[in-house]
Amino acid sequence: MSQPCRSPLAPALLVLAVVLTGRTPDDLLTSAAQSAPYTVRSDVEHPFDPDWPDVQLILAQKCNGCHRPGTDQTDLTNWETFIDAMSEDERLIVPGNPEASKLYQVVSWNHSESLDSKADATPRMPYDETEWLTGGQLETLARWIRNGALKYRLPETCSTRPLLEIDFPSAKECRACHPKQYEEWSRSMHAYAQHSPIFEAFNLTLQERTSGTIGTFCSRCHTPLGTALGENGQRRNVNRSRLSMEGVTCVVCHRMERPYYKANTRRHIAPGRLSEVCMYGPFSDAVSLSENSHGSQQLVSIRSSAFCGACHDVTSPQGIRLEEAFSEWQNSPAARRQLTCQHCHMGPVQGIPTLEEDRPLGYAAMAPVGNGETFATAKRPLSDHTFSGPDYSILPDTEFPEKLDWMYEKDYRQTDLLTEHEKRSLNDLRRRNRRQLRIAQEKRYELLKNGAELCVDVPNCAECGGRFNVAVAVRSRFDGHNFPTGFTEERQFWVSVEVCDPAGHCVFSSGTFDANFDLRDEHSHAVEAGEASWDADLLNFQSKFVALTNRGTERSVILSVNRHLTPLNFLRPADSPVAAFGRHSSFRISKGSLPPLSTVNRDYAVRLPKTPGDYHVRVRLNYRHIPPHLMDEIGAPHLKHLLETVVLDEFESTLNVQPRSGGLFRR
Repeated sequence: MSQPCRSPLAPALLVLAVVLTGRTPDDLLTSAAQSAPYTVRSDVEHPFDPDWPDVQLILAQKCNGCHRPGTDQTDLTNWETFIDAMSEDERLIVPGNPEASKLYQVVSWNHSESLDSKADATPRMPYDETEWLTGGQLETLARWIRNGALKYRLPETCSTRPLLEIDFPSAKECRACHPKQYEEWSRSMHAYAQHSPIFEAFNLTLQERTSGTIGTFCSRCHTPLGTALGENGQRRNVNRSRLSMEGVTCVVCHRMERPYYKANTRRHIAPGRLSEVCMYGPFSDAVSLSENSHGSQQLVSIRSSAFCGACHDVTSPQGIRLEEAFSEWQNSPAARRQLTCQHCHMGPVQGIPTLEEDRPLGYAAMAPVGNGETFATAKRPLSDHTFSGPDYSILPDTEFPEKLDWMYEKDYRQTDLLTEHEKRSLNDLRRRNRRQLRIAQEKRYELLKNGAELCVDVPNCAECGGRFNVAVAVRSRFDGHNFPTGFTEERQFWVSVEVCDPAGHCVFSSGTFDANFDLRDEHSHAVEAGEASWDADLLNFQSKFVALTNRGTERSVILSVNRHLTPLNFLRPADSPVAAFGRHSSFRISKGSLPPLSTVNRDYAVRLPKTPGDYHVRVRLNYRHIPPHLMDEIGAPHLKHLLETVVLDEFESTLNVQPRSGGLFRR
């Protein structure tokens, strides 16, 4: 960037002013900067400071909740309003001099807790200790002011520019007026979508298996804003923007101007700062808190299942239907009753449909207006933005739901290097995150246990050496879609049956694990190697990918990429009318999930040994969101110990086995 032109008389004039006034040169320069209005430097045609986007993000997330139009606070929402603003008779920004700038004075503090620092022990703002500016943020703010406090100005001949992170509001900006919704969303799988280490490993594996030609097919659902900002599908999480890592954030749903009726997240999200673009919601009498807040308008489709289907019905470019949650709903009893996804997944009880008029009342928005006061909307029936589903976070409680800004600059695991503020805020963060994760877990258990139930019939007695049947019926309690649904090729929902003799030795088992904690089916490494027996009685509602081999036969595979026909795969659009045949020519899904409100029966024939006594029979209905063999396949075996098996229903009984009497035994 070019330097401003200087007059050769400037040094002489400065010396003369010092002599006449008796003031130091620094005082004179500071006084001049405070008295003269600041404008964009005219000697630079299109000024741009690379720190400005970061400064704008800091102000937006830490200050704009209170410092915005329509309040008694200084407006910090845009450069034009605060660059010449005054605060307590002092210039808020003194370009070239951060120490003289009121903004820097109120946010700076002794962040390193250095003994020889002259800075205050705590900042005057923000009030929330967890939002105090970090050392890196203070350095960015000071450098921006020192370099002239510039912003970007487009040339007159240019009307567009690439989208930047500052063009979409973060969920943290929405938190100022919508704290309840933010708290619920922050613990949801929408917020976790891109954070998931399992998804990241899965996506990178598919990138490798398709030679990168899959592009953003997976990531555009998990981080729509990251895709809009130009982040490709191969980018690692550590290199993504903070906004991208918010996953399915607020504006992904609430800035859709109209329904698009397209799957695979092909829709437009309107860019713009928080107060510049209208936000769309479910209420027919939508109101804005003030003329200075963002506009509000009803979007009827936001209450429809088709709105959710844009992400939850996934078809690959080759015509393979990877996820069918929305399609299942369209053919379900719930659809015929006009019940939508939102009725079950955004109500007070997860998995149970709740109509809008039956939901708890609350404030949709509560905006701070200054002096500790807030302005709230009228009470309305509110939805739960936890969006409970079958998945959960496997990240440490220091990484999700929330993470403090200073933790991006220091290794918080080295506790001996942390300041007292960092230790205190880290402990507070863990307590908040653990509370949030506990609520999310309870809601997930509630949803799963409302999904299906067991009905078991076992005789009371039997004879030694004889046989008896364990009659099991699995009944779906969901009327909206199959169970499990979504990406059912990775979700396991199965029945386990165990019969033990009086000494506790197992005489029959099905639905149990091998040494790798996998079910003993065709995907078990132990079964394939002959180290474990095939579970012929297994009742598993998991769907399977089936690929055509180069010998013309089919086999079940773990990943959705067929490597039997071509060693090196390239993802291309289907070369045949898939809709006419109903599936791809060399790849299909063997669907095994339980349809809505249906019942599946299975009889387990158990041969008894010759030992009399009381035998213990235990039947469980289990769910697991990821099988261990998939973790091995995507290169994440170190995460297998975090997998959880949830018991949805359980039955236990005692069978009295008597010595054979010689006559015909009757039940």
